[in-house]
Amino acid sequence: MLTNSDWMIINAITYKIQSIENFDDMRMEVMRQLGHLIPYDSSSFYLSCPGRPEQLMRPLGINYPRDDMESYIQKFCHIDYSEGLMMTGKNIAYRESDIIEEAVRVNSEYYRAVYVPHGWHYSIHLNLCYKEEFLGILSFFRQKGKENFSYDHVQVLDMIKDHLAYRMDRERVRKPSIEHVPGYTTLSKREREIVHALLTRKTPEELADDLSISINTLNKHISHIYHKLGIRGRMQLFDYAE
Repeated sequence: MLTNSDWMIINAITYKIQSIENFDDMRMEVMRQLGHLIPYDSSSFYLSCPGRPEQLMRPLGINYPRDDMESYIQKFCHIDYSEGLMMTGKNIAYRESDIIEEAVRVNSEYYRAVYVPHGWHYSIHLNLCYKEEFLGILSFFRQKGKENFSYDHVQVLDMIKDHLAYRMDRERVRKPSIEHVPGYTTLSKREREIVHALLTRKTPEELADDLSISINTLNKHISHIYHKLGIRGRMQLFDYAE
């Protein structure tokens, strides 16, 4: 059962969600503050890719190396047994042990590839959605040998989920800026127009239609843009945008 002190921390977290201006600073602070209510060994916070919600991007973590989080995106996300929950449009907190039988979980390819190398065993997750659109996922992990997360911990995440999802949705509405990226000044006027179009949630087909060009022409422009900016793809473009 949550105590008065717990509720004070929850109130402080909901205030920080809305008051910390820098979005990534806010995400890190939420993970840190939740540690007072949900003791954990490692945490991660991923965002969904605009236009491709099934693709995760911009990982932040505590005691979770960035390279390992990138590997999860590139190699292991598709075998994550909780991936289906991300696409349900449900804003929900859950313990991983409640969605899959223990014997199945510990013998799965995903558990062996992601949990075992870090010494984790239990996890709790907050699937973040707004108006049935998947926005990201916040996760906490505990080392093997420790107790499972409790239903009080699920309740804590339930208390902040709507505040956090709303802030994440508002962040997407803001017009991102890419002008600070080295190489931006070398782009032509048309290429800059395409860059700002890429920073929306529209699909390539929608972008080509808006720009009145073919998909092939759009892809050629994008290839030149990425070369000039020294980036590999749209996810990295969003990483650079402020």
